[in-house]
Amino acid sequence: MNKARISLDGMWEFQYLGGGASARAERRSIVVPSPWQAQFPDLSMRGGVGVYRRSVDVPADWLSQRIFVHFGAVFHIAHVFVNGALVGSHVGGFLPFYFDITDRLVEGRAEIEVRVESPTDDPAEFPHTPFAEMPFGKQSWYGPLSGIWQSVYLERNIPDRLTCLRVRADLDSGDIAALLHYERALCARTEALLEVFGPQGECVASTKTELACGAEHTTLRAQAPNPQAWSPDAPNLYRLRVQLMRDGVIIDEKETTFGFRKIETRDGKLYLNDKPFYLRAALDQDYYPDTICTPPSLAFIEDRFRKAKALGLNALRCHIKAPDPRYYEAADRLGLLVWAELPNGGYSTERSRERKETTLKGIIDRDGNHPSIFCWTLINENWGVDLVHDAKHRAWLRRLYLWLKAYDPTRLVVDNSPLAPSFHVQSDLADYHFYAAIPDSRHDWDRFVDALADRGDWLFSPEGDAVTTGKEPLLCSEFGNWGLPDPEKLNDALGREPWWFETGHDWGEGVMYPHGVLNRFHDWSLDRVFGSFEGFIEATQWQQFRALKYEIEAMRRRAEISGYVITELTDCHWESNGLLDMRSNTRAFHDVFHTINADTVIVPRLERAAFWSGETLQVPVRIAHGGSDALDPGTLEILSDWSQTMPTPRIEAGTVADMGVISFELPQVDKSSMRRVSFHLRAANGEIVASNDIEVALHPVRATPPALSLWSPEPDVRVRLQAFGYRLATGMNDADVVVALRNTSDLADHVRTGGRAVLLPEDEGTLTPFFPHWQNVKVVARDGTLWRGDWASSFAWLRRRGPFRGLPGGPMIDQTFDRVIPTHVISGCNLLDFHARVHAALAVGWIHKPVGLAVERFYGEGHIVISTFRLLRDPAGADPTATVLFDALVAMAAKKSETTPAVEPTKLESA
Repeated sequence: MNKARISLDGMWEFQYLGGGASARAERRSIVVPSPWQAQFPDLSMRGGVGVYRRSVDVPADWLSQRIFVHFGAVFHIAHVFVNGALVGSHVGGFLPFYFDITDRLVEGRAEIEVRVESPTDDPAEFPHTPFAEMPFGKQSWYGPLSGIWQSVYLERNIPDRLTCLRVRADLDSGDIAALLHYERALCARTEALLEVFGPQGECVASTKTELACGAEHTTLRAQAPNPQAWSPDAPNLYRLRVQLMRDGVIIDEKETTFGFRKIETRDGKLYLNDKPFYLRAALDQDYYPDTICTPPSLAFIEDRFRKAKALGLNALRCHIKAPDPRYYEAADRLGLLVWAELPNGGYSTERSRERKETTLKGIIDRDGNHPSIFCWTLINENWGVDLVHDAKHRAWLRRLYLWLKAYDPTRLVVDNSPLAPSFHVQSDLADYHFYAAIPDSRHDWDRFVDALADRGDWLFSPEGDAVTTGKEPLLCSEFGNWGLPDPEKLNDALGREPWWFETGHDWGEGVMYPHGVLNRFHDWSLDRVFGSFEGFIEATQWQQFRALKYEIEAMRRRAEISGYVITELTDCHWESNGLLDMRSNTRAFHDVFHTINADTVIVPRLERAAFWSGETLQVPVRIAHGGSDALDPGTLEILSDWSQTMPTPRIEAGTVADMGVISFELPQVDKSSMRRVSFHLRAANGEIVASNDIEVALHPVRATPPALSLWSPEPDVRVRLQAFGYRLATGMNDADVVVALRNTSDLADHVRTGGRAVLLPEDEGTLTPFFPHWQNVKVVARDGTLWRGDWASSFAWLRRRGPFRGLPGGPMIDQTFDRVIPTHVISGCNLLDFHARVHAALAVGWIHKPVGLAVERFYGEGHIVISTFRLLRDPAGADPTATVLFDALVAMAAKKSETTPAVEPTKLESA
């Protein structure tokens, strides 16, 4: 056979010319493949123009055939020169391309130069290819990607070689169709041998076909007996080989793997290979720690995918990019479905739409044989289009949807994967994105889940141009929460922190900026709360687990929802919401996450998580079964201090069984503690099919009412104080502690002259004079600010010491605080305040924008405690957390004075 290859991967010479400049710059060495941002610190955030050069000696025996130079992908525009002559140009950063260089060779010597243009968005530099008109994906988020980022090689082959091999395989019949495309029309009569090999390597089909001279493409057909389906549980891969022969000699061949896999929607459900299927996916940016977009190795991808499966995932949503082909190869072999997406651009013009369409067709031609790919997305969150306001954009998107359904009818298509205020126009899936902090925004999440399950009218275009069956499967295709990684585990082999630690400062008022996170941890005295930085990191990760657990369980309760996509599989640079970190290190919850991310999940639901001794704990329980086959009757075990069992019915695939309300009489305790209730679903043979746990805080009932007398300037609060069991004073000056809702001059005068007070502000306002005016401490609403924490998560904590030691758990504020979580924060507290007088606080992302939730101040001769915990929203005593917190704040306010060390008087003072 005449076909042969020479790899050109390795070291090339490189010059960076800057943003459109023509002056020559210093020459240096660069590794191919890998973007230049990953190799040169001074270029880590720089696009522009770069020039690659290398030479290669082409063997003399190659010159009897045609010689092609192949590029896997180059960001974003490549002009290729051989021995000084331009052989071709290519626009688009995600797809392979090649050029015939035979006629440019001189005695077999190839001096190859690639001028790479990675456009900025300055039309003066790139008038025809501004960045916003190129498909670029997440490069507007994490920084530009530039240069040769996939492999390069030379190939010797015949002039009419095979260039494209697309395979369609029908699971029902075993029919296989292989569509062949040639470099040029066949120049002679050719014989094609098609062979199909099964999952165990055996030949299952073989056919020979005579191809006529002049053919430009051909469809070959075969049939596999008893085809074995491909699925995540059984990733059965077939191999197809086509050999072209002339006069009995093989002149070219091409191989591909494929699978018999069928994906459908029926009556609001997903079906994989004719069986119900529940999607448990994670978003995957497909970024890597040292090479950004170029996978370090196939082994690295495989390790990441194995960890994904260990987490219970059965799919990945590869986010708005076309990855290195090894990505899909690993997914095929290991058994992970992939939801693939077209990279977005910045805005919609005739040129940008044409480039998107060209890229889309190229992606399908390159990747369409992979059985792991089950769905295509055309647009993400309205990016690069304006579906909300522009009917032409909606019409274009629908036309593209219809074209894709015709070009690849074997997969599902999502037109726009929406986030409010965008929507679908015509789609096979009714998916939506929603982010909520848990437990802070728990009720917002519940409302979203219920509205999604009820097929909210915001899913499809309200402009009268939507096409919908009303039976598209419902999915939440983005949701998630942050948990910080351990920065030391992200360092490179030389111990240096990642270059992207210096990025993220332009997002969200700087809360995405990782550099200095350890310094901020100590500067804000968080070591006094968490003991160590490692303890804080672990606590954030368990908070992430609790949040995801709640969100997943809420969705699994609703049988109308067919799946979800967690944001995301790995952290991506400063975006720290991964189930793994950037280097694929596992989170603290790695070994237990699969219990809530599984085919079958026990779903208990707590309306509250804090109880008094002797209360009755009532837990509605459902069993969600997303497996492909029915679940036979079994037994549900409930294990704790108050264990019980109950039989479970047969549960059909894709349904949710309501087990009713399980009740427990909680024991009497004399000390607050966390109590766990475990649930096990056992099959008839005793095997545990599913497990889950809930935790509640259990508090002793107050034996005697507090001895302190309280008073409030607000009549409603005075009634509440009595209901709390406190003795009511006759006025402000007679009270041990005054409880107020507003900062007034009377309250300030009272504290200044020796009074004790608790301030529970419910509205925005200044906290002067308790803090000096120059410090500008004030109460601020969280809504509309990053302190809300729905996207970049906020981490809130309570220091469990002194009066607060009666609150179990911690230090993070968890679901047991659900009824008291503040809607306001105290901004402006400084480093000294955080040493000891900020008892509860909140920070966002990589420990930015710290604010207080409970703060004490000594002012004048008195003492005040200020807290934004919502302690008065429920009837007195209804919520144990509110009661215990209120008692703790009052006890703290009643302290007589700061502890001041004795100081010997100076001589002057003695005199």
